[in-house]
Amino acid sequence: MATLQDLGFVLDKADLELGTVTATKLEGYVLRITVTVRPRGTTQLLVRANAEYQEHAVVDPKPYQQFFASLSKAMFLEAQQVE
Repeated sequence: MATLQDLGFVLDKADLELGTVTATKLEGYVLRITVTVRPRGTTQLLVRANAEYQEHAVVDPKPYQQFFASLSKAMFLEAQQVE
């Protein structure tokens, strides 16, 4: 959730039981993203992101790359206990 907020998204809905977060970014356009997190074994997580622009799936890799790069950095910093 913090990664989405860092990228300028506003959180719309989060469901801990389902492991989903939906957020919207309003910068002259409406970009909505849903992120799903599920356990993968005992030490890993599977993270999926689906974005849509005006009710159409986003196929451009750039928003996904930005999200996963930011998420990777945040997870690295958390693992190193850097604030």
